[in-house]
Amino acid sequence: MEKKELFKYLIREFHESALPELNTRDLTVPDTRKIITLVGSRRSGKTFYFYQLIKEFLKKAPKERVIYINFEDDRILPLDFKELDGIFEAYYELYPENKDKEIYVFFDELQNIKSWELYVRRIYDKEKVRLFVTGSSSKLLSREIATSLRGRTLTLYVFPLSFSEFLKFNDIKIDKNTFYSKERFKIKKLFEKYLILGGFPEVALEKNNLEHQILSSYYEIMIYKDIVERFSVRNTNLLKSLGKFLMTNISSQFSVNAYYNYLKENIAVSKETVFEYLSYLEEANLVFFVSLFDYSFKRQQANPKKVYCIDNGLRNVVAFIFSKDEGKLAENLVFIELKRRGKEIYYWKNKGEVDFVIKNKNQKLTAINVSYTDRIGEREIKTLLEFKEKFKSKVEELILLTKDTEKLENIRYIPLWKWLLEDQKK
Repeated sequence: MEKKELFKYLIREFHESALPELNTRDLTVPDTRKIITLVGSRRSGKTFYFYQLIKEFLKKAPKERVIYINFEDDRILPLDFKELDGIFEAYYELYPENKDKEIYVFFDELQNIKSWELYVRRIYDKEKVRLFVTGSSSKLLSREIATSLRGRTLTLYVFPLSFSEFLKFNDIKIDKNTFYSKERFKIKKLFEKYLILGGFPEVALEKNNLEHQILSSYYEIMIYKDIVERFSVRNTNLLKSLGKFLMTNISSQFSVNAYYNYLKENIAVSKETVFEYLSYLEEANLVFFVSLFDYSFKRQQANPKKVYCIDNGLRNVVAFIFSKDEGKLAENLVFIELKRRGKEIYYWKNKGEVDFVIKNKNQKLTAINVSYTDRIGEREIKTLLEFKEKFKSKVEELILLTKDTEKLENIRYIPLWKWLLEDQKK
């Protein structure tokens, strides 16, 4: 069957099928004519967020004015970007009456098609459409967007569930009275689960204790489909070993030189290969790196970066661990939440270490330490005050995220679970 006929089949199949039941996400897409590009790790919920958007559009337009194509559907693969022209040919042959009407177009996992951006730019310029695109490789998409879609797109990041969304998936809604009601005990119990299992939507909804198997399968797919296949990686053992090392050492400083020196004692490998594999893991949205805060860019780049991962649950099925590692997991949650809030994130180190330095839009600084223990260490407090002393008037706020302690002094103490929900409390 030629591709145009296959596209007709997929378009009609979507129109004749009911949309799945949804747990809505706390994501907002601006009302804009630009192409909306959603990026994020595999299984973070991009496709279901597409369905959420489609349901909103169906309030003002019939379903026949929506095109949804999943570019991981094996029925249309392999697919050359020149064959993408068949999509609109197929659509207008099915619905000629819609030729002059605005069409809502959703292209899922489009990064799988080489040179996709050329096609998207052309239909954006020539057709009467609202375009939405997802992809699982943020840097790959960003490079293509930068070269071919300048001025035409708005890129939004889809993370696994925030804690407030995780609670919503567990039928708990946050309002201004929640923190003072008996519901807070349920919330604290669910936070313990969220800390360990993370926020992938399927994991949050799992009722048969299959979380470990689900997360393990995610990691294998991310490694092999998003990295090995895409970048033709030869040394998969080295790639997986590097991933395990980074996942094990979340919230710690990572030195490429130190890791390379360790490796070369046992295997023949070039430093360039290590750098390549690091970039692949980052492009697949598995890990993130945070630079030292310093007004000297040269010193900032010369120092080791701290490493974090996309999800605590994923980390726990991959890492080489013998304890709960609650401190590392708590710090990783804070990092992901700061990323979700769109913050510019650094760390700072002198005598002690500040876990997170946030450069705010007003150029002021917020310093955050995470102390998820029953007893707050004096070092966490001293380092925040040391940071305040060094940067003086530039510091807007000092925050210490705790397990249970809450008070306001020179430093604001707040339980981590409450801080994660602050944007939701009305």
